[in-house]
Amino acid sequence: MHVTTSVNVYKNGMYVGIPGTNEKGNEFAAALGAICGDADLQLEALRPCRVESVGIAREMIDKGLVSVICDQDLSGVFIEATVSNHNHSVLCRITGSHTNVVSLEIDGEKVRSSERFVPSDALEFTPEEIFESIREITELEIEKIFEGIEMNLEIARFGLKKMLPSKETFSYHENVSLGYKIRNYCFAASAARMSGVPLPVMSSSGSGNQGIVATLPVALTGEYFQKSRKDIAKAVALSHLFSGYIKNKLGRVAPICGCVTAAGTGAAAGITYLLGGARETIEQAMLTILSSTTGIMCDGAKESCSLKAGLGGQEAYSCALLAMDNLGVNSEQGFISNTLDRSIENIQVLLSKGMSKIDSAIVEVLENRKRKTKSPE
Repeated sequence: MHVTTSVNVYKNGMYVGIPGTNEKGNEFAAALGAICGDADLQLEALRPCRVESVGIAREMIDKGLVSVICDQDLSGVFIEATVSNHNHSVLCRITGSHTNVVSLEIDGEKVRSSERFVPSDALEFTPEEIFESIREITELEIEKIFEGIEMNLEIARFGLKKMLPSKETFSYHENVSLGYKIRNYCFAASAARMSGVPLPVMSSSGSGNQGIVATLPVALTGEYFQKSRKDIAKAVALSHLFSGYIKNKLGRVAPICGCVTAAGTGAAAGITYLLGGARETIEQAMLTILSSTTGIMCDGAKESCSLKAGLGGQEAYSCALLAMDNLGVNSEQGFISNTLDRSIENIQVLLSKGMSKIDSAIVEVLENRKRKTKSPE
């Protein structure tokens, strides 16, 4: 197996836990994909993998049969994998999003496209369309949104019980302030996910951690203030849509942390909506969290991402409260403009001009550590 990835994909896979196993990293993920992966499961492709598959994967890696390299000239989502034996070879190329297969070749011949391999275009929408879209919501949509809420609550509670085994300690963490509870739940859900707990997470824009932050702060706020299922569903939908809107503008993978910049901003919108904020107040909450958290870099997917997930969730709640009291950012200052659109455009400039080399620098740090680990004493 030979795999080439972009800088962003490479750094995000190096230290993340693989569900159902005790392993981490790109090489193991690639080997397990060949051994027990199921492409039909898309973002849950490694769900069938179990500990018994690890021995086979380790043997493949030890024999030098698996290589994963980073192409420093590629950014965004890019993965090209070639699997071959003495008789045949297969190439698969993914770009744009993690399930977007753009090319599949068997022995050098392209496979005819089926629905499964049709590239998908990025979803384009405006803030006005987002606000309009949640005016009406069907019962089926409400059920689907709550399916995601319950999914993410389940892994959060699992994480809390795993990290806080005593009933007394767990009870304490259930009865703290709402802001701190939001931070605990986001932290616990992300920590469990990144350590490879075999529980599903409802993602947002293809990211499980962003799904956690886009969902849990809003759902916990709705529960605390005893809002209706319909209002909570609308608020969570608003959160996911604004998170997706920002990710679409800044890139599905970027040098800055999507948990805070995208999902945290979406959550601030959803929470403010639940608190009764008008559209202007919702936008003020989003500008406030962007002002306070933009610039937190993404140094790859790993267990400590849970700290950023917790920060994003709690900061979303805090910024919503500030906006409700008209204490948030409401004027042009720094990269923040007077509208969300223009502020995001300014962040795009920062990413293209001032932060474009961060990912390459992080990969260099990770590669240096990898070489030192492998070198003899």
